[in-house]
Amino acid sequence: MHVLMLTRRVDHDDWLAGFVHTWIERLAQHPHIDQVDVICLEQGRIDLPSNVRVSSMGKERGAGRRAEFLNFHRAIAPIIRDVDVIFGHMIPRYTLVAAPWAMLFRIPVVQWYTHRQVTAELRLVHSFAKRIVAASPESFTMPSRKVTALGHGIDLSQFHPVESPFFDRLIVAVGRLSPIKHYEALIEATANLISRPGFNDVKVAIAGGPTPQNSETYAESLKALAHDCGVSNLIEFLGPIPHKQIPDLYRRATVTVNLCPTGGADKVVLESMASGVPTVVRNETFLPLLADDAELLWAENLDPSKIADKLAGVLNTPPNQRAELGTRLADRVRADYDLNGLIDRLVGVFEKVRRK
Repeated sequence: MHVLMLTRRVDHDDWLAGFVHTWIERLAQHPHIDQVDVICLEQGRIDLPSNVRVSSMGKERGAGRRAEFLNFHRAIAPIIRDVDVIFGHMIPRYTLVAAPWAMLFRIPVVQWYTHRQVTAELRLVHSFAKRIVAASPESFTMPSRKVTALGHGIDLSQFHPVESPFFDRLIVAVGRLSPIKHYEALIEATANLISRPGFNDVKVAIAGGPTPQNSETYAESLKALAHDCGVSNLIEFLGPIPHKQIPDLYRRATVTVNLCPTGGADKVVLESMASGVPTVVRNETFLPLLADDAELLWAENLDPSKIADKLAGVLNTPPNQRAELGTRLADRVRADYDLNGLIDRLVGVFEKVRRK
């Protein structure tokens, strides 16, 4: 099968999109896939199998919108007759640009979309796509009979538990600096936590950079809040960390925290759990995964004192019990969220809709 994938960025080292490079690699290695062509907005460092061709619209070269549009069509024109399935990854706009080609050559479209926001572009893609695939039912909020929930795909060769002692009490949070992550609540919870006896040695590391929607001004507001709460010396803003370095960051952590609201399974939570690190979450989607450990790890709301209670509970757990907890979480992620399993399920969708 010949798959054409449309995505924003292909870059082995990118802090936000580094996982896409791994997805492409595993997709190309699947026994039912002969060729993968990728058209992306911008390209960084790549190291992909020989049956993958990547064409960039040229943003990394400074191309403007008109040049990007022309480069897209130059890339798609020579290959479209051989394509069996068009796979749109996240950005509906790229799928819309490919729509005339898909309709002309009767090529089915499968769109991956895992986000709470429903845009006009998404509605248009939904109208002609054969299938919408998402990480979980909560990840695609439009009512639709076209949706198939596939789960996230975690590269378990990178994210896995290791035997290491917990010398430092380090709280880690990973994700873009965006209001939906509620880092303000984490900063205030840190201030609450260190005011308690026995927690003055706790450190916090936040890994993530601002996005185009949330400028550096927002990042500075978080640092100002940390200063006002008296914890600026305890909270380190690491900025964007290359995806390949994230596993080592998790392995340094005693506990991680993710305060996103309910609405889909945030991939960084699964990566943390796969690494054997207890993870405090607010998202109810993870309750089945937490199972009997939910009482310790689920934060019901954004009350800083309640979040501090959860963090204190994990930090006070003896190291051997904390390691056992991490192993339980890792086993659950391994059972349901292995990347190879996701690729199998995705290829299964492709086979059902492929051009005959």
